[in-house]
Amino acid sequence: MIKNYRVNINGGYIFLGFFYIVYQILGSIFTYTPLLYGLFFCYMIYLLEQSQKTFNKLDFRWYFSLFFLFFTDITYDFFIFSSWIAFALFYYICADWIKTSLKMEKLIPVAFVLCAYFFIFLLDFIFSYMNNQHFKTLSFGYLISIAIECFLAYVFFRGKI
Repeated sequence: MIKNYRVNINGGYIFLGFFYIVYQILGSIFTYTPLLYGLFFCYMIYLLEQSQKTFNKLDFRWYFSLFFLFFTDITYDFFIFSSWIAFALFYYICADWIKTSLKMEKLIPVAFVLCAYFFIFLLDFIFSYMNNQHFKTLSFGYLISIAIECFLAYVFFRGKI
């Protein structure tokens, strides 16, 4: 018995995939572009909530987000898979607590972005200390990048998370 399988490829996802990869390459050249860690953390929380509500498996978007975090780790010289570990810590330690205890629900995405960068820089500091390497400092460029990303997360994920 032969089964016919149809693969639906959405052109928007392919375009966004190429856009984010080109964005990261250009971001490694220009210094004041947002890293988009926090934005993807919010997106991954959104995907997890949607899969829990609908009982569907995680799809291409989830795996692309993981690839993007991995690619960002490599591009910006963070430790490999540190963003994955940071997301796991963030999700299991902070995400539910922030959603239940933050009174202004519109600011939840902003809090998620700030926590995402806290965990990423904390892990980078710990791994750098363990390897006896120089660790990244939170410079003015990172602060501008985080502020832009907080604004983008507020615009895109307000009321969705």
